[in-house]
Amino acid sequence: MSANEKRKKGKGKKGRVKKVLHLYRRALKLMRRESGIYMTLLIFQQILGVSSPYWGIWFSARLLDEVLGDRSLQRLAMYTVLLLGGGLVLDVLRIFLSTLAWQSDEELGRKQNMIFARKLMGMDYGMLEEERIQTLHRRVMWDTFNERKNLEVMCGSLPQLIGNLVGVGLSVALLWEFLASMQDYGILTVVFVLLAVLGVWVSAKCQAVSQRLWTECNQSISENIVRREGYLSYFGQYERGKEIRIYQLGKLMISRLMGTHRINDRALDECTRRRVPYNVAGEFAEEATVALTYCITGVAALMGRITLGGMTQCTQSIANLIWNLRSGWSLAIALWYNGEYLERYFEFLDMPSEMKKGCLPVEKRIDREYKIVFDHVSFRYPGSDRYALKDISLEFNIGEKMAVVGMNGSGKTTFIKLLCRLYDPTEGTISMNGIDIRRYDYEEYLSLFSVVFQDFQLFSFTLGENVAVAEDYQEDAVRDALGKSGMEEFLAAQEKGLSTVIYRDFDKDGVEVSGGEAQKIALARAVCKGAPFVLLDEPTAALDPLAEYEIYKRFNDLVADRTTVYISHRMSSCRFCGDIAVFHEGRMVQRGSHESLMEDTEGKYYELWTAQAQYYTEKPA
Repeated sequence: MSANEKRKKGKGKKGRVKKVLHLYRRALKLMRRESGIYMTLLIFQQILGVSSPYWGIWFSARLLDEVLGDRSLQRLAMYTVLLLGGGLVLDVLRIFLSTLAWQSDEELGRKQNMIFARKLMGMDYGMLEEERIQTLHRRVMWDTFNERKNLEVMCGSLPQLIGNLVGVGLSVALLWEFLASMQDYGILTVVFVLLAVLGVWVSAKCQAVSQRLWTECNQSISENIVRREGYLSYFGQYERGKEIRIYQLGKLMISRLMGTHRINDRALDECTRRRVPYNVAGEFAEEATVALTYCITGVAALMGRITLGGMTQCTQSIANLIWNLRSGWSLAIALWYNGEYLERYFEFLDMPSEMKKGCLPVEKRIDREYKIVFDHVSFRYPGSDRYALKDISLEFNIGEKMAVVGMNGSGKTTFIKLLCRLYDPTEGTISMNGIDIRRYDYEEYLSLFSVVFQDFQLFSFTLGENVAVAEDYQEDAVRDALGKSGMEEFLAAQEKGLSTVIYRDFDKDGVEVSGGEAQKIALARAVCKGAPFVLLDEPTAALDPLAEYEIYKRFNDLVADRTTVYISHRMSSCRFCGDIAVFHEGRMVQRGSHESLMEDTEGKYYELWTAQAQYYTEKPA
């Protein structure tokens, strides 16, 4: 390696050290903010735990010397009381601090959940759809709550490392008495110290290398473990159970699952093979150092240089010194590698919200006079070079019903996402009452919309909570919304009424609803909100023809005088809308009423209408 390369490597290590120290300073600040004195409790708990054995070593040695020496009852009683009483006090204090720390640990776990929940709720919707963000989120969650890394490693390892350093100091202090008694032997004492230091160093070094190999192995398979857990989750998801059984996907999924196990097993086998020599060498060095200490202190005791109690004190101190150094070195390595997890942890928490949230309040208008205009709007999804929408210009006629139709992939759903600001335009502007919607307060702007997405979601809450989206709600309003969406009979059949829990995720008595029933509940939720804009993305896709017909008959009652945008690829379902926009390949290619659009026999609407109509007009062969 050239001198220039060595300098670069040295600078890289220094930079990494600074970065790791910065991460831990930040983590400690977060810990102090979220859990108060938790870290302080852990540190004192570890110091007491490490100090307790040395208390026993020192007083046991005094007690042994007194038994073999003058046998003063007064001193024997004093040493016994101090040995037992002091040890008891130290243990009681340690247990007390452990109990307080356990309570703080539980609180920290809850707060960690809240940290992630707040971050995810405040994150731009567009970021949630990115695969990179999803992968990072899954990895951070696994590290934090399953592998117990990030703050958990810091909470466990840093206080213990401090305790190990205290233990090293106490070991040296107890050994000093023996070394002072052997100073007359000059070279012999120096040789003993050098051999002892060498043995301690080799033992600790081997333990450190073994820990490093294990940490690197664990790091290399952690992403694969996340993938393995993803495969395992498929087996317990009843939503996927039908496809797994019908298409006999079990063998394929088990093969994928076992593939992840094989990768992990190979990595673990290789890690074990490499660790064995270091573990053996470390144990041998430790035992050899303790044996050497027994020999030297035994000779010193026979020569009258030290007492039998002093010999015991010395050998036990050497053993504890080795243990503290080995443990401390391993912990330092664990903390070093945990810096990478902390880096990922804070990368997730630091992801900025790129959407401008705005601060202008949305005027609360009783007349619902909100006019929204698309002005040459184009949009590309993050990471894509292809425009999902291109140069869309239109405005909504307040209180009217608009249908947006087109083939799959024509940009209809993207149009809805831009309208309710789940994304911002790549080019052009969207304005409301003449003001760019990005200037409005984000949450107030969202309150203007009731939306039923094509991939709508219900939650394992009560029926009333799913419709009202709140714990406290007006039952009459919820019942009215359910009635308008055609769920009167369903509600009447439920023994618990609006308190009926949907699905069985959290309640064994929950009710499973069909796809059509779920869609009607989603419609009721949109109706109950009472927002001035109603956006319906394929709102009857899961309904049978009769249920769909009933919904269309009640459509005016459902949306009343609100501005409504109805998206569908079923042409027959939008005839009740006086205004129809036709999308094709991301562009709005036509707009008008059904009658006017049908007059253009060369237009896209006519093509789509006639293509679907033939299935209803052709006679079977």
